[in-house]
Amino acid sequence: MSLLRPSLIIPSLAVSSVFAADFKKDIQPILERNCYECHSEKTGKKKGGFVFDDLKTFKMDIADNDVAQIRPGKPSESHFLEVIVNDGKNHMPPNENLSSAEIKKITEWISEGASFDKDAPKLAPTAVKKSLPPIMSWTSTEGKTIKAGFVRLEGENVVLRLPANGQEASVALTRLSEASQKLARDCAAP
Repeated sequence: MSLLRPSLIIPSLAVSSVFAADFKKDIQPILERNCYECHSEKTGKKKGGFVFDDLKTFKMDIADNDVAQIRPGKPSESHFLEVIVNDGKNHMPPNENLSSAEIKKITEWISEGASFDKDAPKLAPTAVKKSLPPIMSWTSTEGKTIKAGFVRLEGENVVLRLPANGQEASVALTRLSEASQKLARDCAAP
């Protein structure tokens, strides 16, 4: 059973320049920790044809067209972020999840234009923004886990906001593990 299947659309997040993502300081360390083992010149592995430690090669995957892996200013159309956020057979990194802070930072970086230059002008947000609540892990009674933000309790359902698309989804409390049911009730407590 899948608790929820996040859609393939990821929202652009409103980002102020105070929280601007810097590729070298913020993004490159995430890629180094989580991606270089399979996608780097240094290891000699270019799985799927992707290389993240050679910026000239990596830059070829960043463009505003339908085949680019990263579409500057459009995280919802960036396959790169889709495979990080969605829990499917192509999820990256395999067998691991990036933290919600890492996902947020990558989303900000793409929203701002996916530039390697920290002084490059930032792109203006392109869509109506929904603020995301803190992302938490929610486990079903079958042991499957998703990451989503708590919104509210509605009777015997918990309403979660999916980081993949910012949309709300209602899940019956009875479909959640005891720990996740407790988490929902704790989040709803005044």
